[in-house]
Amino acid sequence: MKRPAVFIDRDGTISEEVGYVNHPSRFRLFPYSAEAIRILNDAGWLAILITNQAGVARGYFSEDLIHAVHDQLTRDLHNGSARLDAIYYCAHHPSVGEPPYRFDCDCRKPKPGLIEQAAR
Repeated sequence: MKRPAVFIDRDGTISEEVGYVNHPSRFRLFPYSAEAIRILNDAGWLAILITNQAGVARGYFSEDLIHAVHDQLTRDLHNGSARLDAIYYCAHHPSVGEPPYRFDCDCRKPKPGLIEQAAR
C-alpha cells in the first residue's frame, strides 16, 4: 500500500546550519521541528530525512559520527513526541576525497537517488 511521504532535508531545514556537524554537540534541532514532524506523523504521512553528508568524503568525520548525530536527532524528536520513519544520507562527493566516497553517485542531492531508495 502506498502512503504519502514528505522528504525533509536536515541542515538548515529542521536543524541549525552550522557548517559541518563534526560532533554531536554541534547539532541543534530548531525549536519548531518536532512539532512540525509530529503534525506529519499524526496525519499519517511518512516523515523521511534525506541529507547530503559530504564531510565523510572530505575526511572531516566518519559515518559513525553521522549515526551518532542521527541518534541524537531521533532522541530530540522523541522528546517532542515526533519521529522520523527513515533516515537516508549520501556521504559521497563527486570530486573530493578517496574512493569509495569520491564518487559521482545518483544519491547526492539534487539527484533523486535517496528518494528513489526510500520509495522502494
